[in-house]
Amino acid sequence: MNYPKEVQHLIDVISLLPGVAACFCAPKHLSSVTPEELSLPGEFGDLPQVAVMRTGGGRENEVLIQTEIIFERTYEAWISLEFLAWWVRDWARSGHQIQMRPVALPPRGFQIQLGRTLKFLLEYILVEEGDEFAATLKTVESMAESIAESFENYRECFESPAEFTGEVDDI
Repeated sequence: MNYPKEVQHLIDVISLLPGVAACFCAPKHLSSVTPEELSLPGEFGDLPQVAVMRTGGGRENEVLIQTEIIFERTYEAWISLEFLAWWVRDWARSGHQIQMRPVALPPRGFQIQLGRTLKFLLEYILVEEGDEFAATLKTVESMAESIAESFENYRECFESPAEFTGEVDDI
């Protein structure tokens, strides 16, 4: 698929993290989404339900930058997941409208699905001025640059991460 260069950059940066099996990114207009549609099947299940319900539906010119990340089932992937969870928390604390959340399909569909459908969504919500996606693409590029810079700044932590000791009081 041909993505704008900013979107491809974000996908490439996230895909370089250890244990990332796949990454996809697409902006979605939220302005026409209603709370009633959240119970519909398919892509409606992956929308940020709480955000849409809180505002009574998508706001005018509201865009969701939704980045889907699928991790391998490895220790390296767990470390990258923890890194991204920190990065999202840090960005949100600095005023960005961003969140990260897990999504999965039911444990059983036509067959057992439990164990193979977990993915994580990085979601950034913004209001776009016009139809050109200029603010969206600028935000996507900022996300890519920030994740890449943070990864470089903390590369040694990936090479020698702390061990989980079972002591939950220290978390």
